[in-house]
Amino acid sequence: MISCAISDNPLVVINCAEERAQIVLGTRTQLLFAEEIHCPGQSIVHLPTAIERGLRVVNIKVKNLAGIACVRGPGSFTGLRIAHATMYGLARPFALPMAGLEYPTLLAHQADPFFQKEIWVLTYARKKQIYMQGFVQGQPLGPITPLTVAQAMTILEKRTKSFYLVGSGIAKNHEFQALSKAHIFPQFLHTPHPQLLLNAALAANFSTQPPVPLYLRKSDAEENLANIAHGRGIDPDHARQHIFDFE
Repeated sequence: MISCAISDNPLVVINCAEERAQIVLGTRTQLLFAEEIHCPGQSIVHLPTAIERGLRVVNIKVKNLAGIACVRGPGSFTGLRIAHATMYGLARPFALPMAGLEYPTLLAHQADPFFQKEIWVLTYARKKQIYMQGFVQGQPLGPITPLTVAQAMTILEKRTKSFYLVGSGIAKNHEFQALSKAHIFPQFLHTPHPQLLLNAALAANFSTQPPVPLYLRKSDAEENLANIAHGRGIDPDHARQHIFDFE
């Protein structure tokens, strides 16, 4: 992977990690365009037209962009694939530099005033499962980990000092509200703000190669492969030979 500097022209930032598709355009000095669309499972419908609107508002062609960044995960398999494919499809014809952003780090940095406390980012993975990562003063306490809600509760209950919680995994799992040492950030902080996305992209390492999506567990389709294959009249073993194993 070859790192490269970016120009002072506007860049595009894409986030489709969760239910909201976010598109941001901006430069080192200002935010120029931001759009957020609540479209669970439908980012492929809305993302191209939103980017087109942004380019039209800013009055810039794709070939003149400084680069394109996208949130690489963890999050929705469909959303991450669409975001990465869109980024690569726009960047490749013009050799634009690309960068990837980690979702928990974005949400943790959004809570800057509270970095003297532990911050735990919990984002939704699937029913009763989350992705979790802890931070202190902006530094991760460990890797991003896929956990069940019960496993996450056990870990957090053992913390000796008070801490903050942020992320979609909290709103979808009310068990976390029972943690005696936890302070839960308000709902509007569970999604990264446009300026935060832009700032993170400007600080990222851009490369001539696309970032790797951050998949931390198998997709629901892979886990249900036998049923899906049977419904289409395909031998499950044959179907399994044609998918990539993320483990």
